[in-house]
Amino acid sequence: MAVRLGRLKVRPPGLSRLQALRYPNFRWFWISTSGQAMAQGMQFLILGWLVLDLTQDVAQFGLTIFLYGIPNLTLVLFGGIFADRINRKKLLLFSQFGVTVVMFAVAALTISDLVAVWQIFAASFLLGTLHAINMPTRLAMVVNLVDREDIMNAVVLNAGVMNAGRIIGPAIAGFVIDLAGIGPALFVNAGCFLAAATCVLLIRNFVQDTPERRTDIFRALWDGLVFFKRTPVVFTVIGIGFAFGFFGMPHVQVMPAFAREVLNATAGQAGLLITAAGVGSLVANMILALLGNYRNKNLLLIGSLLLFEAGLFLFAWSQWFWVSWVVLLFVGMGSIAYISLGTTVLQLSVPQELQGRVMSIWYASAGFMFIGSLPMSLAADYIGWPVALAGGAVVCFVFTLWLAIFRPTLRRLEI
Repeated sequence: MAVRLGRLKVRPPGLSRLQALRYPNFRWFWISTSGQAMAQGMQFLILGWLVLDLTQDVAQFGLTIFLYGIPNLTLVLFGGIFADRINRKKLLLFSQFGVTVVMFAVAALTISDLVAVWQIFAASFLLGTLHAINMPTRLAMVVNLVDREDIMNAVVLNAGVMNAGRIIGPAIAGFVIDLAGIGPALFVNAGCFLAAATCVLLIRNFVQDTPERRTDIFRALWDGLVFFKRTPVVFTVIGIGFAFGFFGMPHVQVMPAFAREVLNATAGQAGLLITAAGVGSLVANMILALLGNYRNKNLLLIGSLLLFEAGLFLFAWSQWFWVSWVVLLFVGMGSIAYISLGTTVLQLSVPQELQGRVMSIWYASAGFMFIGSLPMSLAADYIGWPVALAGGAVVCFVFTLWLAIFRPTLRRLEI
């Protein structure tokens, strides 16, 4: 028997595929997301390159990302509870300005030649803490800015501009590092975070539903986890997400080290590699936006996972820069298609009063890419980067077979 969830209202043919942008508040949110995405696209390339310059040690490079991931993964579930109980606009402003302050501080230390690796570790930990509040709030906030029938379009447009930031951000960061140094690149990065925070300030008359009864915060967290466990669609999508995050997506975070050690690349070339994945992501989101309220979202989701895994396996064995760049286009297409479709399925499947908590679990699965960066870096030290990356792709494929293909939930989903 097919799994049936509420269908969205289909708009008449010919109506603009940018319909979510007709909401003024969503437009400001969309612009803010572009600045945030550009800054995040720069962030780990710059910090990673700085650590590699200071230490020449891949393990400390991986530890920097790991220290970001620990608070991010630990606190992200509570970030979702906060997003359900506190005004999401105010919460987003707090976290956004906090990140801005941290990045300006690191930039000032670097430009004055006072930076030490322990300071980068501390900054990474603080950034992970703030982003644990920021990202679940951003994900949950979309449903408060558009009508229900425009949710998928809003999710896809938001994901699209996030990946436009991924395209522009790393390339700018890499070339600024090559031309002017890491200090100026950090100031550019902090400026992007500041611009994103300013756009959130321009959102007016923000309204969200809040629970009538406030339960204990740990009980609220437990309710979200129980819903995740007992709802087959949510368990399937997020379960795959944990494997996807831990074994597959760390390739983005370790790209500076991979590019330096395997491809003998400069910072600018490392930025171009990350940009390639961003270009692929943008193409995928344009396709999804044009498809509109496509009925077979489940098949698209499974296909996107297989594309990602095949692309990552091929990328792991490439020794040539431009071949790697082309392959990463397809890796980016598969990854963002899965993320966009997974987000849409979850937002249409979860009651609004649980949105923040469930989206926090979803974001926590993505947060495993930061945790997975350290073991992947350590594995690369012992068995080499190609085997480490290819092994991650194979493990992702095994989880896809188990949860998406052998189990019927996703195959029979209609939404």
